[in-house]
Amino acid sequence: MLDYILHMQENGPPLDVLFVTEEPGPTVIDAALAQRLSAANIQWYPLHYKVSGAQFVQKVRNLFLLLCRALRFSRAYKIRVVVGFLSMAGAYASALRALGFDRSVIVNFEPHSQYMKEMGVWREGSVKYRVVRFFERRQVMSAAALIAPATAVKELVLRMGTKARVHLQGVTIDVESNLRQPEARERYRSAMGLTDKVVITYVGKFNGIYYSEAEYMGFMERTCTADPRIHHLVVTFPEHVAAFQHLPMYAQLKDRITFHGPVAPSDLPALLSAGDWGVIAVPPTPSQVYRSPVKTALYWAAGLPVIVPRGVSDDWQIAHERRVGVAVKDLTDKDLSELMAGMASIQQEAPELVQERCVKTARELRDTSHMVALLQREIHA
Repeated sequence: MLDYILHMQENGPPLDVLFVTEEPGPTVIDAALAQRLSAANIQWYPLHYKVSGAQFVQKVRNLFLLLCRALRFSRAYKIRVVVGFLSMAGAYASALRALGFDRSVIVNFEPHSQYMKEMGVWREGSVKYRVVRFFERRQVMSAAALIAPATAVKELVLRMGTKARVHLQGVTIDVESNLRQPEARERYRSAMGLTDKVVITYVGKFNGIYYSEAEYMGFMERTCTADPRIHHLVVTFPEHVAAFQHLPMYAQLKDRITFHGPVAPSDLPALLSAGDWGVIAVPPTPSQVYRSPVKTALYWAAGLPVIVPRGVSDDWQIAHERRVGVAVKDLTDKDLSELMAGMASIQQEAPELVQERCVKTARELRDTSHMVALLQREIHA
């Protein structure tokens, strides 16, 4: 969201912006970013939030602090607009809307309550589920505009009866700064011994809304068995690497897997450049149609076609229709014939053509310029 607002301010006309975030750790920013925020007329107001703490109590406290600060910041202005990114911030936005803000714009609305129920974290009759469900409906009904990250979200909010202007726009990135880096590709592949390999890359977490380490290990084992050229590059946190290394299958696969720790966003394009394919490791459970994985955009910008389960966001359809990936039933499916045939079909083309198609898709569908244009239109409406 900060990327969107910075671009919007720098494109102009500039506004006076209060940028509020919930932060689990230290709230210190580097001097360069602080200077950029100041130049863009953005005041940052971080709210402390411990992921492991009492969630409800913290949310109530932060909502109170947000309302006080936002009302004080905006009291001198005739037109006041609040923008909420994701469902929880959208709930906060609906509270400000009730206190006199002229319009609310909800960006990347997702039905969080459905995710939590589906994962078994909340029961349908629980207080948490009902409260979050209430605020989801409230923000949808009070919004002047809503930017839906997937077709299923757009259809959902229209069924709810919203009067908001609803736009379809997946989560975006700055495509130009995430393009493939040929020199980095050669450097990484040489250092990792991957020169003649077909490298399948995954960046992210495991468990929860993602496949478990054991499930993903099964996927890696089946693909490695199906094609001796395949090598897996997994960019993840140390605790996940340790979990992989304790699995029985690891001993026979360790020479076919390279683990890499998390890298800064600015360094990720270079690492992705070492790959040939990117994986969206999200099981195709019913509520995943509402998501828009940012990783898809990052893979495409780096020229990587994706492997994605059918039913995850709109990305699986885009991958199939534009030939920028292979859509499969499930990564846990023991029958790999669909996946291997799809990969072989795309790999028959010249790599440059595939990369060009992926980057074109990223630019046309997932570049930040599209989100900034929508925000400018709705905030200045």
